[in-house]
Amino acid sequence: MWHGRRHVDRRLHPEPRRKAVLSQPADSLARQDASPLYLQLKNSLTEAIRSGRYAPGEPVPTETQLCEQYAVSRITVRRAISELQEEGLLEKRHGKGTFVSFRRMETSLVDLAGFSETYSLQGYKVSKVLLGVAEGAADGALAQKLAIQRGAPILTIRRLIMAADAPMTIEISDFPLALFPDLATEIVGASSIYRLLKTRYGREVRHARRVINVRLAGAEERERLNCRSGEPLFEVEKTVFDAAGTPLQRSLLLTPSNRVNLVIQV
Repeated sequence: MWHGRRHVDRRLHPEPRRKAVLSQPADSLARQDASPLYLQLKNSLTEAIRSGRYAPGEPVPTETQLCEQYAVSRITVRRAISELQEEGLLEKRHGKGTFVSFRRMETSLVDLAGFSETYSLQGYKVSKVLLGVAEGAADGALAQKLAIQRGAPILTIRRLIMAADAPMTIEISDFPLALFPDLATEIVGASSIYRLLKTRYGREVRHARRVINVRLAGAEERERLNCRSGEPLFEVEKTVFDAAGTPLQRSLLLTPSNRVNLVIQV
């Protein structure tokens, strides 16, 4: 009788396939805790949002994924999600899922500081993404706002302002090149346009005029700002002047209306 080790052909008898390991233990809720499971799940998701694991504008796992991840029923998941929606931490987008809401910020309409400076003063980490720099010629409306001749050379700068690593505002700025030669080169890497105008060109912003409109987000704006189709935007047109009243810049600031409060304090 042969007592050696029997050879098994793995092609005929493959090993059973192991189940995929979840990124988080399935039984991550304390079953022995007196708190209801939906409340524990709600607290767990709240902590994930506060810690930045789920950033503003990003989707959270689907109901099915949450059921599997936390080993709870769909009723439990829906109640937790519903309460987080009521508290403004989550929002549902039709046909797309559930997303982390953006925190509403305040910005003053009578302050000379721009949106990015306002966000910084409120303790948010601010960064700016340069979307484009282009030279062109002023049309009639822009020429009137900048007090220059129609067709005069201008520089248009497009930037995306980020606060807490989330897109907040698209900024489109126009500058008269007669006042700011070589601005296209100087603007690269500049943390503050106003500081650059003062230190490099000797032009200090002293006054501002703002006109506020509301319009619906277009396709590019929805993509850049992670906002919904048909979502209203604040369109703030801002013109800044030096002490002599010379226009230095005309800018359009496009911000979803549910992310910012425009404040006037007198």
